[in-house]
Order: sequence, then C-alpha cells, then structure tokens
Amino acid sequence: MTYMKILWASPNTLLDTANGAALAVREILKQLQKRGCDIRILGGTNFVNSNGTTYFKDSLPKLKDQVGKFIELRDENLIHTTLVTRRLQRRLMLSYEEKLWFEQYCQLLDDFNPDLVLFFDNSLITLLTAYEARHKGIAVGVYLAHPFNRGSRWCRDVDFMFTDSNATRELYRKRENYALIPIGKFINPAKYRVEQSTRSNVLFINPSLRKGAVFVIQLALLMEKKYPNIQFEVVESRSNWETTLKQITGKLGQERTSLNNVMLTPNTSDMRPVYSRARVLLVPSVWWDSGPRVIVEALLNGIPVIGSSSGGIPETIDNGGMIIDFPSEYFLPPYDKLFEAEILQIAIGLIVQLYDDEEFYDTSVKNAYRAHEENHNIEKNADELLQLLGEKLDHFEDKSASREYQ
Repeated sequence: MTYMKILWASPNTLLDTANGAALAVREILKQLQKRGCDIRILGGTNFVNSNGTTYFKDSLPKLKDQVGKFIELRDENLIHTTLVTRRLQRRLMLSYEEKLWFEQYCQLLDDFNPDLVLFFDNSLITLLTAYEARHKGIAVGVYLAHPFNRGSRWCRDVDFMFTDSNATRELYRKRENYALIPIGKFINPAKYRVEQSTRSNVLFINPSLRKGAVFVIQLALLMEKKYPNIQFEVVESRSNWETTLKQITGKLGQERTSLNNVMLTPNTSDMRPVYSRARVLLVPSVWWDSGPRVIVEALLNGIPVIGSSSGGIPETIDNGGMIIDFPSEYFLPPYDKLFEAEILQIAIGLIVQLYDDEEFYDTSVKNAYRAHEENHNIEKNADELLQLLGEKLDHFEDKSASREYQ
C-alpha cells in the first residue's frame, strides 16, 4: 500500500509545545503527508501542562466563546479539527465533551474511512476509539514513548504499537510482552537549526524532579562561586525552577529562590535562540526517559550532551556526548534524593573540560554532528516509516480478507 489515509484521534491536542510526544507525532504526520498520505487530525484543547499553550497564547481568551464547538486550526498543511473544552487539562474533560468528541470521531470513520487510526492517550475514551475502528475493520496503532501502560485490556483492539527507542521496546517486551516497533526520532532540522551561536551556556530543559532538577541544582550551587563565568540556562517547559530550587536548597540547609549563575527562560515554541546560546546540554533524568527529543535538537546543532543512563538516553546520545551512570537508588520516586559529591564532581569535570579544553570541545562538537546524521536523519526515518506502514497495512488487509472468507 502506497497511498494511505490516516486518522489521528486523541482528545489531547498535538499543538501542545510542552508535550514531547505531541511534538513528535505532529512531525511524523507532516512527514507522512509530505510523502502522499492523506492525514486527518481530531483533538481537543487538552494539554499536559499550561506552559504548553504557547501556540494558543493569542487566541485563548477568544476560545471561551467556542466551548463545546469544533474549530479547525491550520498547522502548515495539517488541519487540526479541535473540540474546545471548558478546561485545559485532559483529566478534567467533561463527560458530555467526551461524548461530543466521540460522535465526531465516529462520523469521521464513516466519512473519511481511514486505513489506519492512531492515538497515544490511554483512557476510557480510547478504549472506545480502538473498538469502534476495529469494529469497522480499520487498523489501529498506538504511539508509546513513556513507561506507564500496563496490562492487556487497554490494547485489546490495537494492531500496532510504535515507539521512539529500542530501550522502550525492550522495557515493554520484558514487562508486558508487548511487541513495540521502534521508528526513531522525528525532528525537523529547519525548525531547530541555528545559523550562529555563542556556545556560552550549560543548558537544562524542564526543571522537574524526575528530569534531574536535583542534580542540576546541586551542580549549579557547587559551581556558583568556583566557576562564576560558567552560566546555566534553565528552560521552564513544564516545571517551575524557583519552586524546585526552594525545595532542594531547603533540604541542603539554606533555602534559595535564585542562583547567580542561572538564567531562566520561559517555555517557547521557538527553541533556536536557546540553542544558539548552548555549549552543552544536560539530560540527567532519573525516571524512565524513552528518548528525549531535546537530545536530538542539541546534536543537530553540534551541542554535546551529558546524560544519565536512564531509558533510551544512551542510545539517543550515542557518540554525541557522555553518559554518567547514576546508581539505582536515584531512580526512585519522588526523585528528590540528594546526589553524592563524587557523582557531581564527574559532571563538573566534564563541563569544565568542555569550556577549557578547546581541542576536546571541537572533537565533541564533531561527534555530536555525526551522531545526529548517523542516527536521527528525519528523511531516512520518514521513508522507512512509510514503507513499514505500507507493509503492515497490506498484511492487515490480507488477514482481514482471510477472516471474511472463512
């Protein structure tokens, strides 16, 4: 099958700039559309975090008059048919709103008659989403880039499971016996590549506890006086730095609301200015991170990455940076355990070397560029995904025809 009709159906919006999975799926759909697929999107004004509403920042007040109605939002060549919900959090979506959304979904199944329905939400409404598609003989696929799904009921009517990393495939294979298909990362270079850079800052994105905020806070504290010329930049994509800083410095004995060597940047839909200032990216996650897209965005710009050994971080970085192997006790909720000095000193040593040793830094930059080209080429990933979907849907149709014949 070369021409495919694909319906993305999830009450969460794909226009959420704080949702890495949404950003990935948007680009996947754009790449498939560019390759001739007919794409439809059905969503709602539901976000994982209010910081992700940057796409809507000018229109949010006007949306209050559209509650309970469907609007169409243009996203380059994609059209997002979107239910305007009363609240912006998925867990607060009202039952009558879910009913409206599901009725529109059923209408789309009849009118559009897709070859494939895709989603990533795991809720009662997606049980119905998958069931209704299966009932009509339409293939169903899910995109999983987190470790939270368990059991078999939610995926009873799912035909294909996709993920972004081999690590997440193996996690689900061993724990749930799911058969996930890794499809790689989808980052459009045109949206993240910078033309000029100062390479001045140590960059950290999303200062949440599970993303390693404790580690970064302790690093910044230790380096504040000893290395005052090394500046950290923290992008508040979801979490609030000041709140976390107060919590962790309080545990250390002296509560702080700011650090002299840390500048804050609010969540933004254009990360290029941020990457233009970055010398190194920190990704010290202490929960299962499937394959953070910020790694690929950094490698694209030749920015070396220092990451933890969590989930798909090592394979995503590959030779484009350095891995610090955190002991297992740091990977436990609530992710607020203070780090031992020897682990922090490893990171400080690497950061200082990336600033002071030009030969080491130049080599690290070249390795970052190479890692991106070898592992995260979007054209290659998109071509392979198109071929994969065609083969899977051909096989699905053959199986369906066989069942009907019997």
